[in-house]
Amino acid sequence: MGKAISVNEGTTLLQAARAAGLLVEAPCDGLGTCGKCQVKILGELNIPGEIESKQLGNLLAAGVRLACQAKVIGPAQVELLSKHNDGFVTLTEGQSTQWPLDPPVHKIVYKRLDSEYDQSDLAKGIEPLFPGNYPGILQELSDQYKQGSSANAAIVKNEKLLDWHYQPGQPYYGVALDIGTTSVVAALFDLASGESMGVCSCLNPQTEFGGDVLTRISFASKQAGGTQILQGKIIAGINRLLEQLTTENQLHSEDIYEVVVAGNTTMQHLLLGVDPSSLAYAPYQPVFTQQVEVSPATLGLAISQRGVVTILPSAAAFVGADIVAGLLAVGLHHDSKTTLFIDIGTNGEIVVCKNGSLVGTSSAAGPALEGMNISCGCRAEQGAIESVSIADDGTVGLKVIGEGLPKGLCGSGLIDLISELARCGVITASGRFAAPEKLPAALASRLSHIDGRPVFVISSDEHICLSQKDVRQVQLAKGAIHTAMNLLLKEIDICFEDVDEILVAGAFGFHLKPKALVGIGLLPHSCQQRIQFVGNTAKEGAKAVLLNRHASIEVQKIGQKIKIVELSLHPEFQDYFVQALAFPAISQ
Repeated sequence: MGKAISVNEGTTLLQAARAAGLLVEAPCDGLGTCGKCQVKILGELNIPGEIESKQLGNLLAAGVRLACQAKVIGPAQVELLSKHNDGFVTLTEGQSTQWPLDPPVHKIVYKRLDSEYDQSDLAKGIEPLFPGNYPGILQELSDQYKQGSSANAAIVKNEKLLDWHYQPGQPYYGVALDIGTTSVVAALFDLASGESMGVCSCLNPQTEFGGDVLTRISFASKQAGGTQILQGKIIAGINRLLEQLTTENQLHSEDIYEVVVAGNTTMQHLLLGVDPSSLAYAPYQPVFTQQVEVSPATLGLAISQRGVVTILPSAAAFVGADIVAGLLAVGLHHDSKTTLFIDIGTNGEIVVCKNGSLVGTSSAAGPALEGMNISCGCRAEQGAIESVSIADDGTVGLKVIGEGLPKGLCGSGLIDLISELARCGVITASGRFAAPEKLPAALASRLSHIDGRPVFVISSDEHICLSQKDVRQVQLAKGAIHTAMNLLLKEIDICFEDVDEILVAGAFGFHLKPKALVGIGLLPHSCQQRIQFVGNTAKEGAKAVLLNRHASIEVQKIGQKIKIVELSLHPEFQDYFVQALAFPAISQ
């Protein structure tokens, strides 16, 4: 059943869809640069401009438009071409050092004296974590006294009162939460035993308004109520994950007393409803970086309203709590080796550990490496090509998530493909497609033109292709990250050869291959044997803080310990960047 909506003349179809509550994902948030918000229309719209003509080509004749560019000037019918995919795949586990069970949130059980519980602590009063909750807690205790009952235990965080328990053996739980730009992962734990009760994940609902943090910051600052819209989206998404976890375990959400959050700095600002605009321009100043404890009632999170939401500390505007938590998880701050820690995603975050010192930076890679802003790109979901290989005879092999028909290239498949094409000489060092006559027939036959643009055909029906523009997007992204790593190493007077190990963190990075990272030139060939993939360390760091009070102290020390190097105005950045754009020369 379709939806009908009335809008003012000049409203874009994207704006109309959002007003109608329909999901039209727009990674570029209406700039017209990603081409992902395609719709089919019949009715009165403005004449397509240069942006649509360039993005859509012959599709315009078939009635296809970009929702972000097409404006309503009269009655129109719109068909959404991109279907919402519930098969999104992300990584939920990661490498972590082991911490003994000693959670900050725990239960104090009072000794039974004959038929009564020892009320001395209650009478004296335990200092509340949130004083605003205290009158209600005391009134509830008073009501219990009237009924001849009393509290038998207190739920506290670091010895500050959260709530009373009145039933013996009443359980209490906590959640470790990783809020990424692309994905959200929630893991439930029994705080009494430390037992894992389950983990679930979803696509970050904010992706509807942009595929990277800068696009979302732009939406938050330019759209009326934009920050609150984005906050509402992420809160709703988290609550859906909480409902899934509690339903699967047949427990009550009111028994969850803590959520520990690790996210990048922008995601944490948006979670609290704080305008992140100051992160987007020099001097890139976060409103807060310190660890914060807030009441779930102020956020609308569906846990015990007397619980606590702990926001882990960030180090800088673009070196967030996800990285700080990741460093805690792998114990890098205690490592005597020289280690490079990288989270490759829409924003490349990098930390180098040398002799126990931590130096960090970041580089805006954009969403290309995750398959967005790519003509046939998609996220890691059912039907996505996740791996590509090219045999000696030029045969192209594809591995598809779900083993069905391919629908597009996700990030790992994209990097695999470009690495293989560079290895086989289809892509030259400059990033251009080679002349067909210089290639084996099987590969030369895949070079074609669509709407006048050179492409490499991946699927036999020409439905999935890699364009010259796509290659350029990957060049820019990998060039930015490689340059940031190079300059950061130079800052502490070392080079790649001096690095003992390279830890690649994050859900996206976990699905990459060392061979592919080296093949596109993101890392030097000499580093291939030193690359380790450590998975979702952000969630593992949040778990450590949830289950051990000393980890909570340690993570704050790490956030303060990282020396941030700002590279955007570095005098050598442009020279290094231009050099980093090239793909490695063919070795065979």
